[in-house]
Amino acid sequence: MPQEPPTNTTDTLIRSARDIDFPAIARLITDPDELFRVFPAGSWPLNAGQIHRLAEQRRNLTVGSINNKIVAFANLYDVQPGKWAFIGNVVVHETQRGKGIGRALLDHMLGLIFIKHALPEARISVFSDNSPALQLYKTLGFTEYDRQSGEDPHGRQVTLLHLKLQRAQ
Repeated sequence: MPQEPPTNTTDTLIRSARDIDFPAIARLITDPDELFRVFPAGSWPLNAGQIHRLAEQRRNLTVGSINNKIVAFANLYDVQPGKWAFIGNVVVHETQRGKGIGRALLDHMLGLIFIKHALPEARISVFSDNSPALQLYKTLGFTEYDRQSGEDPHGRQVTLLHLKLQRAQ
């Protein structure tokens, strides 16, 4: 007997980013304040050239797509052999937040750190007022190990939390 087709036809895919994805990655950031939170070294408006330069400095650039449309991005940086790697530039398009793509992307990035790179620790940094991201990171088991005070581009005080997650033994 034939089976019913799935009711959810959304095709979600986490994969390595390619040069051709760079314009779509840049479009994930929709305003200058979000750019500061995701990529403080970037300049508004973010463009493919900036993503290309980022790709020269970072590792494992990764995108999340739904039905072949890029909706999420992350990468690794500060990879310290035998110690840790940071997950950076995590962004999910505003229309896709809260739907699980961010968690799928982070699960993939953690797999890269713990399995592919065989590192004992993953790290990530997040601004303290980014409650949805902070909640996600904490549900994954990340804990705070440091914090840093600074200012955003508008001169407002911000706190950057540094979190870590140990590989399960």
